[in-house]
Amino acid sequence: MSETFTERQRRDLAHNWHPCTQMADHEEWPPLAVRSARGVWLEDETGRRILDGISSWWVNLFGHGHPRLVETLARQAERLDHCLFAGCTHDPAIELGERLAALSGLPRVFYADNGSCAVETALKMSFHAHRNAGAVGRTRFAHLGGSYHGETLGALGVGDLGLYGEVYRPLLRPGVRVEGPDCFRCPYGLTREGCGVPCLDRDRRTLEAHGESLCGVIVEPLVQGAAGMRVYPPAYLAGLRRVCSDLGIHLIDDEIAMGFGRTGTLFACQQAGVVPDLMCLSKGITGGMIPFSVVLASEEIYRAFYGGGGRQAFLHSHSYSGSPLGCALACTVLDLFEEEGILDRVARLGRFLRERVASELPRCPHLGEYRQIGLVGALELVADPGTRASFSPDLRLGRRIARAALDRGVLLRPLGEVVYFLPPYAVTEEDLEVLAEGAFGAVREVLGSL
Repeated sequence: MSETFTERQRRDLAHNWHPCTQMADHEEWPPLAVRSARGVWLEDETGRRILDGISSWWVNLFGHGHPRLVETLARQAERLDHCLFAGCTHDPAIELGERLAALSGLPRVFYADNGSCAVETALKMSFHAHRNAGAVGRTRFAHLGGSYHGETLGALGVGDLGLYGEVYRPLLRPGVRVEGPDCFRCPYGLTREGCGVPCLDRDRRTLEAHGESLCGVIVEPLVQGAAGMRVYPPAYLAGLRRVCSDLGIHLIDDEIAMGFGRTGTLFACQQAGVVPDLMCLSKGITGGMIPFSVVLASEEIYRAFYGGGGRQAFLHSHSYSGSPLGCALACTVLDLFEEEGILDRVARLGRFLRERVASELPRCPHLGEYRQIGLVGALELVADPGTRASFSPDLRLGRRIARAALDRGVLLRPLGEVVYFLPPYAVTEEDLEVLAEGAFGAVREVLGSL
């Protein structure tokens, strides 16, 4: 451990095992010791300000320390901090259930703890609903190539990123991999804008081939986050909805990352004009204050469990299901969307970000593509722009760019060679200037050293 590490960093590394991290890397690059945060800015232990360019792992919506959310949390904790939700209820859960049902078109609301738990819950609901309906041969789920739905075992089983799941393959229940859209490296040689999504016909055939064995298809709507913010057309999602309906299987919409305005609509699936059978929500649902998640379900799925005693009931629970704190925060999040014109703000800031990035692209080496939807932007770097060949993972390009960006006062966490922007909605145009300058400066520095 370097002599330049601070006391806090030394104490941290003496005991704490950080998530999704090769801990040996911290021998040369210590964890950032954050002592406070306000708006889009983090402050480290030395008082240096750092722009949170990724909403602290995609969870923060309105900026750190938003006074309305802080007030809601304190007020609700004083009134009712927690009670079990099996056989009990409370006002925040009642209000949130009503509002989410009205906004989503899905009338039944099940509360869970975090994103992976929401996915696990949705998978169990889908399987069990089919079983209660007598379709005992439906035991598998389909997922798209490049998909990510969490890191618990059930969620890994419907994911397609080997970095996270390959070592656990012997523990996972195999699903059906559907190729899915890849607009940057389109096998049909088409562009994202205006294509007729021929990949949907290919994927329909895959789903039809597995027919009666499928419970449903789980999908990240419009943006595959961990795959590198891969953006695909709404027409694909709309077509997938039709395929699921034709085959009698459930469409499970994982809005955990892209829900609550990230793509420009409250829920990403709304851009495709579809209502799924199950919807998973988490991350931004509490504005980034505390862990909380929700699974929304159709009336048909809910009715499959109604009556018939314990064997037919959905006997699934979490200790903190229906958390009064989480429900109250989520209600305030919905209030802020209504009162502060958040979706209009996302549209305006998204236009500014696109224009600002466009001014940097001519000076960006090894540019593959810049793609953006809403206030989510992603810069894909390639070893060869002509062939779109990727860099070797051994270069650890993303890690090096993250370090260079942090030196410039910007917190990024690239996905391999994809540098993405996902700032809180409190960001200003001046903040986006800082974000762009820091990110592109880091990219030029690192690529210039290769």
